[in-house]
Amino acid sequence: MNERRTTFIEHLEELRRRILYSIAAVAVSTVAGFFFAKRFLNLIIQRASLSTTYFFAPAEAFVAQIKVAVFLGIVISFPFILYQSWTFIGPGLTKSERRISLSYMASGLVLFAIGILFGYYILIPYGLRFLLSFGSEMIQPLMNIGKYMNFFLWCLLGSGLLFQLPLLLFFLIRLGIVDVETITNHRPEAIVGVLVLCAVITPTGDFFTLLLLSVPLMLLFELSILIARLSTRKKPQN
Repeated sequence: MNERRTTFIEHLEELRRRILYSIAAVAVSTVAGFFFAKRFLNLIIQRASLSTTYFFAPAEAFVAQIKVAVFLGIVISFPFILYQSWTFIGPGLTKSERRISLSYMASGLVLFAIGILFGYYILIPYGLRFLLSFGSEMIQPLMNIGKYMNFFLWCLLGSGLLFQLPLLLFFLIRLGIVDVETITNHRPEAIVGVLVLCAVITPTGDFFTLLLLSVPLMLLFELSILIARLSTRKKPQN
């Protein structure tokens, strides 16, 4: 009993250390990102085809740059956070599971980058165009920098994180935690779950933005099931 308690405390201590390392990496990256925050903020405003934005409180423009710096800090330190996660989980895995998890870490970085690029080039411009199309001569938008930054950064981070879901599903299938047939039989529930996550993470929750984000996720979801099915068929032959 004492050995189990000691092992549990050691695991908690290791988890605390990895979390502190990750927080420190985000903090250092945020400080470095602050020097590029103003330039990135101008790019964000230009991405929405806005001539100017407004702030309604003295510190709001400064807070907007802080938000950009934190976002840059999370993006820059994301590979390090993944590495810390793997160093905590890795010792408890077998050699084959470690090999699989390392390949998924690389795939996770690629999908995170694809998700951010998808949000920047597709989700945000088309979503904003759809939402602003409801204006008229009597209803003109006065874009607040704080509200706009919340919309922009949540779209980028949300799409980047949501693009990890198919990879997580494939990882669980390959480890044998989830069966392919079970996922296939419960496909409607999985689709509803993806839609709910998209609705929660995206800041607007409108149908058009939800559709823009959910369609590629559905395609990745089906692709992950197909690849997992093919890999499980080859496994007994090997």
